[in-house]
Order: sequence, then C-alpha cells, then structure tokens
Amino acid sequence: MFTCDDEMEMFADGVSLGKDINWEISTEYVIPGNTRVISVSGIDKGHQYGILGSLSNGLVTNASWKCDNVKYLGWNSPAFNDSNWPAAVEVAKHGDGPWNNITGIAPTAKWIWTSGQPDNVYCRLRLQ
Repeated sequence: MFTCDDEMEMFADGVSLGKDINWEISTEYVIPGNTRVISVSGIDKGHQYGILGSLSNGLVTNASWKCDNVKYLGWNSPAFNDSNWPAAVEVAKHGDGPWNNITGIAPTAKWIWTSGQPDNVYCRLRLQ
C-alpha cells in the first residue's frame, strides 16, 4: 500500500504498476515475487510533500530508500547504478500532521522525499 502527496507512479523492475492522484487514501500495488527493484516517481503540487508506503513483507518507506530529483535514463531499472544516490530524507513519521494516519500503511513507515524540497522526486529500493 502506497500513497504520495500529491501524485505518484509505482514501478517494479521498471514496469509501471499504476498511478495515483489521491494522497488521502493508499493504493494497493501487486509487486511480482521476483522483483529486484521497486521505485516510485512522486510529484508535489504545493504545500506538503512525501511518499509513504509499506509492503506485505514488512518493508516500509524510510531512509533505506534512495531518492533523487533528477530523472536519469533507466532510473527505475534494476540495472541502474544508484550507488551515488543519497538516502531518502524522512520528512515525517506515519501519523504525523498534516496527513495523520493513512489506512492500510504500516505505522512504522516514514514519509520520504529528497533534500531541497523539489517538485519531482524519484525514489527506489533494491529488494535483491
């Protein structure tokens, strides 16, 4: 289950799993079992910003993700080298205002983004 304040697109190994434009509710995405990298592109349209999510295996959005504000070619592919990408910035804890609690997302998840508060962000987590 994932959400983004304000818009997002979810990917598994570079393949789009869908988009969402309502941060107030979480969207369930089915991640194939052999997925190596999950990634999210996020768009902020003003005021608050962040990506929040959790997977059924217990993984959550937090500083273990990597985020950048540059959309590099192949950024969401397992072959992309993200070794120079910074760790995600934890913007807030799940449950903090102004968002409060988002149903379906683990309470241990953190709202993440990248530094500098850009309008567009690209975040990824290597699973294997």
